[in-house]
This record gives sequence, structure tokens and C-alpha cells, in this order.
Amino acid sequence: AKSEAQATSGDSPAPVVICGAGIIGCSVAYYLAKRGVRSILLERVSIASAASGKAGGFLALDWCSGALNSLARESFRLHEELASELGADVIDYRRLDTLSVVFGNSSQSHSGASDLPDWVTGRVTECGLLGSQSSTAQVHPGKLTAALARKAAELVGSEVRIATVTGLQWSSEPDPATGQFRVSHVLVSGGQPPIACSAVVLAMGPWTDAGLAWLSQPTGQVRGHRAHSLVVQPAEPVSPHALFTQMDAGRASPEFYPRPDGTVYVCGLGDDPPLPDSSDLVKPDEKRSDRLWRLAAACSDRLGRGRLLARQACYLPLAERGLPLIGRAPGKHNAFVAAGHSCWGILNGPATGRMLADLILDGRCGFIDHRPFAF
Repeated sequence: AKSEAQATSGDSPAPVVICGAGIIGCSVAYYLAKRGVRSILLERVSIASAASGKAGGFLALDWCSGALNSLARESFRLHEELASELGADVIDYRRLDTLSVVFGNSSQSHSGASDLPDWVTGRVTECGLLGSQSSTAQVHPGKLTAALARKAAELVGSEVRIATVTGLQWSSEPDPATGQFRVSHVLVSGGQPPIACSAVVLAMGPWTDAGLAWLSQPTGQVRGHRAHSLVVQPAEPVSPHALFTQMDAGRASPEFYPRPDGTVYVCGLGDDPPLPDSSDLVKPDEKRSDRLWRLAAACSDRLGRGRLLARQACYLPLAERGLPLIGRAPGKHNAFVAAGHSCWGILNGPATGRMLADLILDGRCGFIDHRPFAF
């Protein structure tokens, strides 16, 4: 039997409509495209305008536990595959060593100095290896997200449309095979006509909770947590070592990711203000941003003497149950959700996209047990 995504509307197949053009939505579009299925990505602001454009892009093979472990391992493999298919230089993919670094005050003893890269000039009391080039890597999340969308367009004519989704339109009769009503159209604002779809995917990050109401699902399942970050052009080049640190007597844990383009991404100091209506309204807290800049300077004089290129913030999508929601909405024939990946959205985006493509086209996932992520 034909899958729902292969059902025709007139003379041509209706596309899968994906609400959200971040790493999750664009990964779904890419893996659908690899199987010959066209999609329309609906995005309120722009591709990767939220966390997918402001994340660090750190990748770890074996840092996730429980059900996430299998997802992360598969996704880590897929990232290397994507680097080959899309171009490592296009998405700034590379393997790198990752260190745990504890900073103290000037009166504390110094240990582990031989393991430190020379650009770390603050007073270090502990240093250890968290991951090697066999188990940790990085990618530029904004470049990866855009490259996935471009490739989906190249393969099957998938497209990104700037539009605000306002709801879903349901079929007048239940599907004869399942007895369930199906989504027939996605509704958008601005007087635009409804968009016909063979299936719909809600991948709206921390804004997904609003869409759950369209599916008659309980709300409160996904929320946002604001994370702050800086992009710094160091005064001199730095080596490719990711740092997970403890600073300020353990009261702060900033992370440092040197990038292939010569910049250094610094993140940390999260908080929980209300989620704005859209990603273009997200602003950093000035005091937290200033403190993060001071911590960067305390870590490395090359950063302190460098040029601050960006102060930014994004909301990480947190699933209240701890695991992301990935799969078909209960009782809905062709409606799917993929959200709540927390700080591991970039890492687990490719495997999530591949999983959703399998579920939409086959009704099952052939490479991983998807049941822990189901509603």
C-alpha cells in the first residue's frame, strides 16, 4: 500500500509540511528527500533563527545515557556521513579533543598543566581528558541546518517558506484504514491559503507546546530554557580543544568551542524568563552576557584581548519527561512531533530526522527502537 506521503493530490503528490526550519525540521526534510519525498518547511523568521543558529555544535559519541544513548551514537555516525555528503568545509565539521578544566584562585596549587592548550592562561587546578578525536567532534549548527535544507531542495524540490502557522485543518471523513482523521491542510497567517499536506511534522523547538493543542494533546510537555553565548575573535589563533570548565569557585560552568573559522564560541549562564512569541524577540540578559565575557577573559588572555563579535541567547527546548518527543501523535493518522531535545538537539538532529522519515513513510523505524521517544 502507498504510504500517506505518497498519496496524490491531483496529479502530484502532496508534500509533507514541516513546521519549523531548525536542525530537527531540516533533518526531517533532508532524509525525506533522500527517499524521494518533497517537503515544505514553514518557518516564522528564517532558517536556524532560534537555537539551531546560536548553539555550540558540540557532538559526543557516548555522553548520553538510557534511550538517548542509541540515538546519539547513530547520530554521531550520521554527522560524519553528512560531512562527507555536504562537505566538511561547508558545515565546519571536524573531530577534536575535549577537556575538563577547573579554574581556581592564585593561591591554589596548579596541576595538570601539561595537558592544557597554550591559549588557556587562567589559574588551573585540575585538567583532564573528557573526549578524544574518536569520541567528540563539532559542527557549525547554522551552516549544517542551511545545508540540509539546500540539499533537500536540490534532491526533490523541497522548499522553505516564511510563514506563521496558526493551526491544522482536518479531513471531513476518517481514514478508511485506521479510522482516524487526518491532517489535510496546514493553516498560516496573513491571508495565505491553507497548504495541502500528506503529513505534518511539528518541529518548533520550545514553541512546539503551542502546537500540541492543535493535536488535542496535553500542553506543558515542552518548555524553553534560555542559554547565553558569545562569539569571540581571539587576539591570536587557538588550538581545537573544546573546554568544559568550572570557574568562579564552581558557581559558573562556561563551555568554550574553538571553531574552524578561527572564532571561539562561549556559552553558559542560563535562566528561565518567559518564552517570547518568536525567535526574533529573544534577547540576552545584559548582566549575564557581561559576566560570560569576563569569564572568557579569565580563561584566556587571547580571548580577553580579542574582539567580541556577538552577544546572543536562545531557548533550549526541554521535554518535561526528560526524553524528547519523537513520533506520531496519539490517535492522529498523519501528524508527527519532534521536539524537546534540550542541549543535544544538534547532536541528535540527524538521527531524529531519519527516524521521522522512516515513521512517516514506513510506519516504523528500521535502525533504532523508537518506542522510548513515542508519546
